[in-house]
Amino acid sequence: MKINEKIGKLRKKMIENGIDAYLIDNADYHSSEYVHDYFKERSFISGFDGSSGKVLVTLSEAFLWTDGRYFIQAEKDLLNTGIVLMKMGIEGYPSLLEYINLNLKGKTLGFNGKYIPYGFVQAIDDHVKIKDDKDLIEEIWLDRPSISFSNVYNVPLSLVGETTNSKLLRVREKLVEKNAEVFVLASLTDIAWLYNMRGNDVSITPVFFSFAIVTADESILFADEDSFSKTALTCLKKSNTVLKPYNEFFPILSLFNSSKILLDESALNYSFVQELKKKNVIINAVNPTFLMKAVKNEVEIKNNKSVHLADGIAVFRLMKYLKENYGKIKLDEYSVAEKVLSYRKADKRFYEVSFETIASFNENAAIIHYEPTRISSKAIDSDGFLLIDSGGQYLGGTTDITRTVSLGQISEEMKHHYTMVLRAMIGVSKARFMAGCSGQNLDILSRQFFWKEGLDYKHGTGHGVGYMLNVHEGPNGFRWNKVEERSDSSVIHPGMITTIEPGIYLENKYGIRIENELLSVFDSETEWGKYLKFDTITLCPIDVDPIIVKELDKDEKKWLNSYHKTVYKKLAKYIDPEEKEYLKYITRKI
Repeated sequence: MKINEKIGKLRKKMIENGIDAYLIDNADYHSSEYVHDYFKERSFISGFDGSSGKVLVTLSEAFLWTDGRYFIQAEKDLLNTGIVLMKMGIEGYPSLLEYINLNLKGKTLGFNGKYIPYGFVQAIDDHVKIKDDKDLIEEIWLDRPSISFSNVYNVPLSLVGETTNSKLLRVREKLVEKNAEVFVLASLTDIAWLYNMRGNDVSITPVFFSFAIVTADESILFADEDSFSKTALTCLKKSNTVLKPYNEFFPILSLFNSSKILLDESALNYSFVQELKKKNVIINAVNPTFLMKAVKNEVEIKNNKSVHLADGIAVFRLMKYLKENYGKIKLDEYSVAEKVLSYRKADKRFYEVSFETIASFNENAAIIHYEPTRISSKAIDSDGFLLIDSGGQYLGGTTDITRTVSLGQISEEMKHHYTMVLRAMIGVSKARFMAGCSGQNLDILSRQFFWKEGLDYKHGTGHGVGYMLNVHEGPNGFRWNKVEERSDSSVIHPGMITTIEPGIYLENKYGIRIENELLSVFDSETEWGKYLKFDTITLCPIDVDPIIVKELDKDEKKWLNSYHKTVYKKLAKYIDPEEKEYLKYITRKI
């Protein structure tokens, strides 16, 4: 069925139900970034499959709102669909909320309230009528995939460093602090962290479908019991956790009466909060597990560093393979993605990618989140830049790394832009800053190099990274402005891991991005206060061939040479002599 046919069927359903506009997203019951195929309603209705975006269909028009990472991709995906692209954050384009409040006064907005965040609906003007009990996509999506459950397994203490009982105790201390009796949690990653368990219900994110309710003396986990290993079930009993069927969560919400319930309204969907507010006192606060999860303990940090060593070797081997084989054998983007995957698989701790690999050559690299397929893969048969943004899920950590590799002869403009991106990455990496700073305070250390030349990149400078969990994790991040739909502007605490990944993207020409992961650590204390700094935990060479050395200042050259010295020292112990010689060359002093 073509996109315009799907929209036509949806409009018929809207008319039948008295709905003037219908809101659609790739959203699940848990406000997840990556969702099971069952929940990809926006992809079904629009053909756009990016990780961020919402579609609004009226009786005469249709729109897609998405952010700068996907502008180029969305324009191609929406061609001839009749859906208009609305560029988020760009002057002249109203936000989705602004459009609704301006154009739907006195009209009815429909959506499935189990998918749309409560905070978003609360910001809708009172003059807009809400109808949240209809999943109209369900009625027209005849071959919709079914929800499936994977095996749920326990993660040993040697990997997580803290027991479930200890974590539950910390949550209960927050209940006392907030004068609450019950804590309701829907976030899949937070639940996986809290119970020290993982699954594979959602591709590339090792989580399992679940909800949790924590009280002073017990916790209830709503999940598919048949999916749990015997060890996992035993661990639940030890933490006094009752296991109930996944589909019983919503009915149980209606049974709460006059309880003081702690929940994060921004992290729960509209229907859930509305149900709880009928008869209970709601204490709205950020999930206590959100920050707990983001601050890694000593065991997690140690394991993560070990995993990054293996990951760095994998990406180094890819760089060596590309440099030595360019122009000699046939190369294409998809085969590059497969090659780096094969190198990661060499480590027995690796079990899946942390996101779909971005391997993009020349003009495709200007599409920020371009993912090659066997069919779309571009041949690497000319000079230019190849951007590889990839990562892995390991027993012991989650990785995210980007390297841009120069192949053949490149222009001076390309070298200048590459050097600019490198300087921007170094700018944040070598920062020393006061405790209490957020990523918004530090973002300018990266973006300044672009703004001086009237340039910018349409994405955050960095994001938090989970531990054997989601590769994009709040509440930490680097971003120059606050974006309402992203919880990434918190204070940076020691133990947080954040990427630094500036880039430049010139449509139809090329894209450049360099990305490392940074661990925030205590640096020193003076009479003026405490200071923090970053330790770079990504261990992989940065291509020095495209650098214009004279454009780097003394401190930048010192940082790069020191980083490459560390990379050589760490990686050389685990590779063969021929690889070691190449590693020495590629990490050469500049």
